[in-house]
Amino acid sequence: MTLAPTSATGLRARLGGLACGNLGSLLANQAVLSLMNMAILVMINRVYARAGHTADAGRLAVVLSIMLAAVLLTSSGMARAVTLRLSRARAEGGDALPDTVARTVGGGLVLGALIGLVLTALGLAAPWLVLAAVRAWRPQFAAVVQSYVGPLQLGALWLPSYSLLLVMVAVYDGFQKMRWSLLAEAGTFHLLRFGAAALVMLAAGLAWTGLVAAWAAAYALGAALVGVELAIFLRRQGQRVAWAGLPLRGILRDAAFMFLPTTAPLLVSQAGVLVSWAGGGEEASAAFWVTWTIAVAAMEFCMPVGRVLFPAVPALHRQSDPAGLRRALRASFWGVSGVMLAALAGVSLFKGYVLNYLHQPGQGALLTVFMAAGFFEVHRTVFNPVLLATGRERALTLLEWLVLVAIVVGGGAAMAARGLGGLALVFLAAYVAAAFVRVHWVARATGIRLWPDALATAVAVLGAAVAMLAYETAGR
Repeated sequence: MTLAPTSATGLRARLGGLACGNLGSLLANQAVLSLMNMAILVMINRVYARAGHTADAGRLAVVLSIMLAAVLLTSSGMARAVTLRLSRARAEGGDALPDTVARTVGGGLVLGALIGLVLTALGLAAPWLVLAAVRAWRPQFAAVVQSYVGPLQLGALWLPSYSLLLVMVAVYDGFQKMRWSLLAEAGTFHLLRFGAAALVMLAAGLAWTGLVAAWAAAYALGAALVGVELAIFLRRQGQRVAWAGLPLRGILRDAAFMFLPTTAPLLVSQAGVLVSWAGGGEEASAAFWVTWTIAVAAMEFCMPVGRVLFPAVPALHRQSDPAGLRRALRASFWGVSGVMLAALAGVSLFKGYVLNYLHQPGQGALLTVFMAAGFFEVHRTVFNPVLLATGRERALTLLEWLVLVAIVVGGGAAMAARGLGGLALVFLAAYVAAAFVRVHWVARATGIRLWPDALATAVAVLGAAVAMLAYETAGR
């Protein structure tokens, strides 16, 4: 049995069909997720961010960021390793395919469950340990830290469900069955998350910690339902799950170089929340959360490009099809650039109204800088899959670590000196530099030069941002 096409023409035809079908499903998936996430953001800021006092929304942003960072640093890279292993096994074909896939799926599920349990144990114990250390060394901050102990322990109950969900969705991606990803991720898991948020916030007087607890229950139910869906999917594929001879070390080794390049956008966002909170308190973390979420909201619609490229690029690279890869890269680059440019124009027209509605008046300049940074951020969705598929995962991991360190260290210093405006400029500088490093590395890896495209879009976006900032400054 051989599933890999025997010619470049056949490969392009197959990938084209997969891309069309998968992009439609993924765009629907991301549209649902984006709308639900924005609705939750609006509800949280309307209910917990009262005029002149956004502390509760800021506290909730901190708890969400810590929980998401824990998952992103562990389970998310492992899930991407499962996707890549499955896609490579299916592309290579051979008689050992069913066993290889069975062991990969089983190994991913076992690791997802184990990592989730370890994270929960740490999440229940770590807040008390941190509080004890603060009481001993910085007693003046003990009351602030103590107010987060209970919510963080409630949030730790999300982690087993979230870890397993990431692996189960990764299996669908590895099979390139994005309609099942839509059903599992958006139609089941995040729909329950949205429903729980709506119920909690519609209940008058319910504290923000109630939302954290409700999400723990919603995530557990969602993971159970997605598990049933996965069992049905595998049965329809005629694919069993192996529980012996699992490639646990191989998956973990791949995950060590996959987690940061594949989760960097979300991880840096959580780091930004925490840096703004550490430098300016809950009001600052709420302002960062709102403005950055708005700035990168359209990125949700660009993520499907990377999810389709990720399993497809290894096949194009292996078949030595530079023309096909060049067309795919240029189309992807201009596609995501067009989406982000349209979003930037739309947000610019209504940002005053939106910020006032979300209790963040006067943050127009901050949002402008973040929107420019978000434009360069979105190109990760195109370049990172190419670099991972062509064996540049170590270099890419180093680059993402440098960006993260720049945000945490440089952003912290800028936050102390210039407030949120300084943090936003650090975001913009780090993302512009990283974007051009990726363009250079992609050219070296594939021979495809995208310098003219990247320079043209950079000049347009940075010029528009400077013009908008000058207009806003003059309007004051």
